[in-house]
Amino acid sequence: MKARCDVLGPVSRRGVLGVFLEFRLIPVLLWSYTAVTLGTALAHFEHGKLDWALYLTTLTIAMLVQGFETHAVNEIFDWKSGTDRMPAARLLSGGSKVLNRGLLTVRALWLVFAVSSALIWILSLYLFATRSWTLIAFVLPGYLAGIAYTMPPIRTAYRPFAGELAGGFLGVLLCALGGYYVQTLTLSPAAWIAAVGYACVCVAMLLMHHYLDVETDLAATPPKRTTIAFLGRELGQAYTVAYAVSALLAFAVLSLWSPLFLPAVPFASLALFAHARTRPADPDSVTKNELAVIQLGIATGLAASLALAPILFIIPLAAAIGYLVHLRLA
Repeated sequence: MKARCDVLGPVSRRGVLGVFLEFRLIPVLLWSYTAVTLGTALAHFEHGKLDWALYLTTLTIAMLVQGFETHAVNEIFDWKSGTDRMPAARLLSGGSKVLNRGLLTVRALWLVFAVSSALIWILSLYLFATRSWTLIAFVLPGYLAGIAYTMPPIRTAYRPFAGELAGGFLGVLLCALGGYYVQTLTLSPAAWIAAVGYACVCVAMLLMHHYLDVETDLAATPPKRTTIAFLGRELGQAYTVAYAVSALLAFAVLSLWSPLFLPAVPFASLALFAHARTRPADPDSVTKNELAVIQLGIATGLAASLALAPILFIIPLAAAIGYLVHLRLA
């Protein structure tokens, strides 16, 4: 019995670590966590409403869609195509590396997908029944976009422009708008501008994420023709910077509508500078600046959220703790 415990202990610990790393908390904090929070904060500012149960349920659904459903499918099919198996000088990209490190198996990843999908739809049905069935317009497209990102035959991530638009941009847009809509059952012009602006923040990061993967992506079967692989690093960086500029403009426009959006502008400006100074073929430059872009992106969204809804003061603290824990374990 003692021998069995000695064997199962490390195995279970490795499995738990694998599931945690597969969630990829850092990009989840940038994307779904902050996007839903921004939409919720704006709803509170415009309508004086903040239902914590609705917020936390919506946040959980969005994080499960991105962190487990989308990431599990992405891990499986990027592994099968070979792009994540190939050695490359990349620290942040190339998947969660749980398969490379033997922390999880493909079968375990399918289980993660199945369990997370069940939880997503159980929580969604609760929202539909207690709030409004119109919320399916936010959940279903996001769920399907997560699957289509890397699962055949669509594989939007393997097609230039489709991955970041039909996957990244759409997903973040739905998170921000969904966070607003679940509180108010309506959408405002400011909600649309904030959602589009923050989606641009996240898409710029996603494009930068692919700088170091060009050779391994094109050598995959089928080739993973990301936008960066299609355009090349130099033109791809210009395309990436255009998204960062769009994000800055969106938050600048919002700050003219309400000065409470002003705290987001310096962070969006610094993120733009980080994008512009990156050398896309240099692993050290990409890694250093991608971390800066992630941190500044989270700060952009949460700074505006905290200004709009100070009652959410605990959210940035939780994000900082989660970021540090994931960075240490990864």
